[in-house]
Amino acid sequence: MYTVLLYYKFTKIENPQKLRDEQFELCKRLGLKGRILIAEEGINGTVGGSREACEEYMAETMKVEGLEDIEWKISESEQDPFPKLRVVVRDEIVTFKKKVDLSKRAEYIEPEELAQLYEKNEDFVIIDGRNEYEGRIGKFKNAIVPEIKAFREFPEWFEKNKDKIKGKFVVTYCTGGIRCEKLTAYLIDQGITNVKQLHGGIHRYGVETGGKNFEGEMYVFDNRITVPVNSVNPEIISECHHCGVKVARYVNCCNAECNKQFICCVECEEKYEGGCCVECQSRSRYKVNSEKVQSKAEDN
Repeated sequence: MYTVLLYYKFTKIENPQKLRDEQFELCKRLGLKGRILIAEEGINGTVGGSREACEEYMAETMKVEGLEDIEWKISESEQDPFPKLRVVVRDEIVTFKKKVDLSKRAEYIEPEELAQLYEKNEDFVIIDGRNEYEGRIGKFKNAIVPEIKAFREFPEWFEKNKDKIKGKFVVTYCTGGIRCEKLTAYLIDQGITNVKQLHGGIHRYGVETGGKNFEGEMYVFDNRITVPVNSVNPEIISECHHCGVKVARYVNCCNAECNKQFICCVECEEKYEGGCCVECQSRSRYKVNSEKVQSKAEDN
C-alpha cells in the first residue's frame, strides 16, 4: 500500500530554486515520486511512497520557514501512484494568468457546513473550480461545471456567464482547495462578494462527511486517475464514450498522436483496442497512459 500526499501553501518563498533543490534531494532520498511546483508565491505538490517516507517528508518540509502549518490531505493507493519525480520552479504554483490579491480571497466554508446547505435545501450556487474533464466524471450535486480545459480559462468563462452568478450566494470547490484561493479572490474582485470556498476541497469533504451530495468520483493527477468520494449514497454519472454505459473510468487513446483522455468501459476498451475512434484504433500504440495523467497535472 502506498501513501499519497496532496498539499499547497501560499507563502513568500525567497529563493524558489534553493527550495526546489532541497525538495528534490529530500524526495530522492526518501524514494518519493510525484510532482512539486514551487514559485515565489508558495508550493503546490502531490507525492507518494511508503507511509514512513511520507511522514518523514511532512516533518522535514514543515521545518521550512513559512511552511510550518501546511494542511496535508492524505490518501492511500494500492498501486504506485506516480511514474517519476518532478520538482520544478514556475511563475505560479497554480496557473491562472490573472493577477489576484490573495488577501481578498473568500472565507472558508467547512465540509459539514456545505453538507448542511444541501440538507436544509438552502438557496446557493455551487461552482466547480476545476476543468470540464474533471467535473465530467464527478461533481457536487447541482454544481455549475465551467466548460474550460485549463484553470486559466476561467476568467473568460466568467465574463460570458456572470449573470448566472451575480446576486447569489456562491460556494466554490476544487480537488484540494488551491484553485479556489485564486478563484474566489478573482470573483470578489469582479463584484461577487457573497462567496465562500470549500475548506480542503473535495478530498476533505469526503473524509469528514462521507461524501454525501458528491456525484461520481474525484479526478486525481496520478496513476489512480479517479478515486471514490461518496460512501453514503454513491452513484456513477459519467458514461462510456463508445456505448453510453455508466462507468467512472478514464483511459488514454492508443494513438499517440491523439492521446485523448476519454471515459471508457473495459469491454469497449478491448473492442476498440484502446482507441477513441475507429481511425485511432487502426494506428499503432506506443504511449503509456500514466504519462498523459502526469503531463495534465503540469497546468492545473
